[in-house]
Amino acid sequence: MANRFTSAASDALGSAMAAARSLGHTYIGTEHLLLGLLSVEGAAKQILTARGASEEQTRAMIIEMAGSGSPTNVGPGDMTPRTKRLIESAARESARLGHSYIGTEHLLAGILREGNNMAVRILRSAGVDARQLYTALMDKLSVASRTQSGGST
Repeated sequence: MANRFTSAASDALGSAMAAARSLGHTYIGTEHLLLGLLSVEGAAKQILTARGASEEQTRAMIIEMAGSGSPTNVGPGDMTPRTKRLIESAARESARLGHSYIGTEHLLAGILREGNNMAVRILRSAGVDARQLYTALMDKLSVASRTQSGGST
C-alpha cells in the first residue's frame, strides 16, 4: 500500500509523525494526521482551509486537548489502531473510486468517515461541520473520478 501514496500524502504522514514528536506525544493519532494534512499542499488542505481550519489553530487545539511535552522519538509503529484503520479506510476509498493512488483527500475521507475521533472533535471545536466537509469532499472526489475516467462533469 505504501507505494500507492502520492508524494503529498506521504509528506502528510511524515508531518503527522513529526508533529507527534515535537508535541512530546508517544503515539500518532488522528489529530496528528489532521495537522499533517494541513501542513502540506494538497486537496485535503484546500478543502479544510476553505472551511476555516488552519494549521496553527489545530496545533493549539491539540495542545489544549492532549497537552505537550518534551520531544519524543515516535515512528510509524506508534500509530494508534484508529489511525491505522483510517489509513486502511483511505486505501479502500481510493479503490472504490477507481483511483490508483492514495492522496491527501483519501486520508481526510478516512478521518471523516470514522466520525468519532480526536481530529473530528478538533474540527467541530473550530466550527467546521464534519458532515458538510465530508459531503463536499465526496463531491470533489466524484467529480475528479468522472474527469479522470473521461466522463462529463
